[in-house]
Amino acid sequence: RPRATAVRASGALPQQMPQGMAHGHGSCPPFFLALLATAASPCTSAFRASPGARGATLEINGSLAKTQSLYTLSVERNTKQCAEIKECYCTKGTPCGWCDTYKEARLSNRDGPADAKNCPKWITWARECPVLYCSTEGKEAEMWWWINCTWFPFTCFLTWLVVYTWREVLRAQHLPHFGIAEESAKAVSFATGHAIGDHTFVSHISEDDGLSHVERQNRDFFGPKRSFEIFRKGLQCPTNERLPNGASRPFELNLSDLSTHPGENHEKSRVGPHKIAVTLRIAVQWRTALGATLVSATGLMCMCSLFLLVLRNCARHLNRESYESIALVTRELQAISGSLQNAVNFLLSFYALNRISWFWQVMSACFMLQGRSHDLGMICGAGARRTTEEEWKARYTLYRWIMLGFFFGLQPFAPRLRFVGYTPLIKCGLLESAEAELLQGAHRGPGTIAESWIANWIQYHLTGESRQQAFNALREFRSAIGTIGDLIEERAPVSFESLLYVTVYALCMILPFGPSHIDYEKREVVMQNPHNATVLGVAIICTFYLALLHMLRHLQAPFDDIGAPNDALNPIALMNSTERKLRDYLSTSPPPALWIGTSEHPPQGASSLDVKVRSKQVM
Repeated sequence: RPRATAVRASGALPQQMPQGMAHGHGSCPPFFLALLATAASPCTSAFRASPGARGATLEINGSLAKTQSLYTLSVERNTKQCAEIKECYCTKGTPCGWCDTYKEARLSNRDGPADAKNCPKWITWARECPVLYCSTEGKEAEMWWWINCTWFPFTCFLTWLVVYTWREVLRAQHLPHFGIAEESAKAVSFATGHAIGDHTFVSHISEDDGLSHVERQNRDFFGPKRSFEIFRKGLQCPTNERLPNGASRPFELNLSDLSTHPGENHEKSRVGPHKIAVTLRIAVQWRTALGATLVSATGLMCMCSLFLLVLRNCARHLNRESYESIALVTRELQAISGSLQNAVNFLLSFYALNRISWFWQVMSACFMLQGRSHDLGMICGAGARRTTEEEWKARYTLYRWIMLGFFFGLQPFAPRLRFVGYTPLIKCGLLESAEAELLQGAHRGPGTIAESWIANWIQYHLTGESRQQAFNALREFRSAIGTIGDLIEERAPVSFESLLYVTVYALCMILPFGPSHIDYEKREVVMQNPHNATVLGVAIICTFYLALLHMLRHLQAPFDDIGAPNDALNPIALMNSTERKLRDYLSTSPPPALWIGTSEHPPQGASSLDVKVRSKQVM
């Protein structure tokens, strides 16, 4: 304190130091020295009276002169450095500012230029420059800049190219092969217009097996041969003559079915593990909603990354006014995408919930149709007589007609069955040639004729309460078929559906050009940041909306296993299950215990001899 007071008293302290000191370009600010001098004022008199005051003053004056000399050299060096700068953004990382009025760099402090020369358009910070580009950075810095800008768009383009090639390979595998029968070309997807093409059947089944392409596609149903002799054997029918226990695909596929490996125990649990890797593998399969939208989603991701690449270069090379115009358009697109997203969320949530509920109603109607078929078989099997061979043939005829009614009821809604003629049905034993000629004259469809035949059968072969219950079951059987047709005909109005599609497509096209969570006003941040997370977010949002739209479109055809093989219902699995149960109801003889204590006689015929013998043994 005494030394500081002496310096102040001796007049060695300069009255005003350059302003560069205050901006951090010098060694010590003057206000700090003045503060020390003021604090030491009470000791000034004592210091002047000391013997060594004169020597201390000279020593401090020498230190200040040295400090001032170093400061002067620093100011001269910084001034020379500023004089060499010819562009505004080149002042970044230097003690210089930019005078946009005279287009020159000067030594700067936080209030303006360090010198006394006035500059109306003074730029203190480099991020406020009109152009955020410095041509003197060197070729290496320029190369790293372009590498930082282009590596992510290039990766997005490679991702799109790989996904596009992969999906084209899957498309070639699942589309029809050349040389398929002409009638199979008519069977197309109701939702996509794609023709039937199952490469597994075509490659693994010989062409000389005598089956048409339609029969190969539906081998689970048309493969087994039905005959009265096999039907008459009942429970004694050998295994090789029985109907298949199931179909190649269940009535409805779920994640548990697709995620369970062949070697695992299916009886252990109906709930699969649903691991992330397994679920993703299933989600990207052919014609699954997520997999079907991958090409479009990756294309939009590539488009967004290219747009941000252009925006980063605009922030770097364009002047402030031009960039602000582009940023304003981008912010407006961002606001539009936000409004569209609210509208899409409302429309999709309403439509999706109703469509999923509608899909479950179609499934319930199919199960209702199966149940009414079982009721017909159970009531007619118990009410009709089975004592003579002719009565057994009448049972077999009813069995065929019920299956024909079931088949014709679902045929118009399944692309694989829609154009099946009468020949495959005759070959598999469900239809006779004389009956086929009658069906060809139907005014509306063969299903109506089959239902009429069943009603006549009930009228001629049943009596009393059995006849009444059978007619009730037949009425509900016909009602279930009509319900399925009515549900499938329920579609959204064209105006609503087109509005939904246009809104979703518009949102997905605008999102890449108005990504959220980017502050476009901060040009330097926009220029330096690659915004990878933003691009991935745009891709995920577009994937979700497009996949949901794809799923809703294919749910309109619930039996369309060509357009959506993993989501479609398999009517053949339902028909096979129904047919096996009908055989149990109609071709089985009652047990011997049923005839004990009654005046009725056991059924007559070749297969009932064992029943008589066992009946006598029990008695």
